[in-house]
Amino acid sequence: MNNPTIYEQLPAVKAPEIEIYYKTPVFKSERPRISQPDDIYNLMFTIGEMSRNMEYKELFYSLYLNNDNDILAVHKISEGTTKSTLVDTKFIMQGAIMTNAAALVICHNHPGGNTQPSAADKRLTQKIQQAAQLFDINLLDSMIITADNYFSMRAEGML
Repeated sequence: MNNPTIYEQLPAVKAPEIEIYYKTPVFKSERPRISQPDDIYNLMFTIGEMSRNMEYKELFYSLYLNNDNDILAVHKISEGTTKSTLVDTKFIMQGAIMTNAAALVICHNHPGGNTQPSAADKRLTQKIQQAAQLFDINLLDSMIITADNYFSMRAEGML
């Protein structure tokens, strides 16, 4: 007769599991490369939801990049109203870690057409920059885009 091991004597426990993966069908040679704010602005207009809603509601995206500044992934973080959107830093960092990003860019639109960052935009950028630094991820830029213009915090010396 076999004696059960200590583990076999324990009651069965159900616990949630986490499965983390990053899968891309895009080869490195096909990925867009970011070298200046214009590249980010132009890329954001290729995203259908952003271009369709530019003047309708605020959308917030993270772009994750490798060491060569090639785009690893574009991640919609949130969508909001005509005046704001709620952004959870955890979702941004989760995407950065899942893609093993070396850098990231955050970008959102202002439906009203004003490209100037609000005090809340500046605070959020600082918060995300601090979180990224904990993981040795460089926040390359924080951009506000409108239908015909953009504001780059990097270009304006704010990062």
